[in-house]
Amino acid sequence: MLLVGQIQVLAVMKIQDLKTFLGQHYYLSLVQFFVSFISIQLYVFFYHIIVRTSTWKRILAGIWTFEVNTISIMKPAKKAPYTSLVISWLLTFFIMAVSVVYGNLAVKHRRGLFVSRHNVIRWSERLFVLTSFGIIVCSEMRRNTIEFPTLFVYSMLSNIFVVIFAASIRKPNFYHLDAIGDHILIGQLYYLNFFALYMGYVWTTVSGFELIEYHPM
Repeated sequence: MLLVGQIQVLAVMKIQDLKTFLGQHYYLSLVQFFVSFISIQLYVFFYHIIVRTSTWKRILAGIWTFEVNTISIMKPAKKAPYTSLVISWLLTFFIMAVSVVYGNLAVKHRRGLFVSRHNVIRWSERLFVLTSFGIIVCSEMRRNTIEFPTLFVYSMLSNIFVVIFAASIRKPNFYHLDAIGDHILIGQLYYLNFFALYMGYVWTTVSGFELIEYHPM
């Protein structure tokens, strides 16, 4: 899912007319954010009902949630250089590997930054929404001295949480095995937080390059 989201980012940034249109109509980014916020809240709240519907309805609900949340944080009105995309891609998968190793070690030694299932779900939603809104707001800033530290803080928050997330989901009895498709719900939230981390890296590096007046490819 993460690779699909990253490929979409690369494809959308190639569409100059779309970037120009969204740059001229800033309110559409806020509409996207609102739809994303409502979608993720409804998806989590009604998930126990969704999983009992027909297969095509479950797939449609999953694709809708995946796409609206992917698009809302993409900020395609602004173009990121390939250097930022590559650095962010490498950092994201490095942190993913670190989180897996840390999670396994934490469970093995029964010590670590664990949170309850309820808090994993609640903070997954909150951090994704916070990061999405932060990226949208920062896209309209004209001062990199404010934009860079703001995005850096959002990225660090996501960075810490994905490690906590990875450790927590490895705890015994974390999943509700009696609930249909419970792993799909957690997987969707896991993806959203890593995609938020990826986009946080992208726009933090872009802002950092602009701050030091470096213009990579």
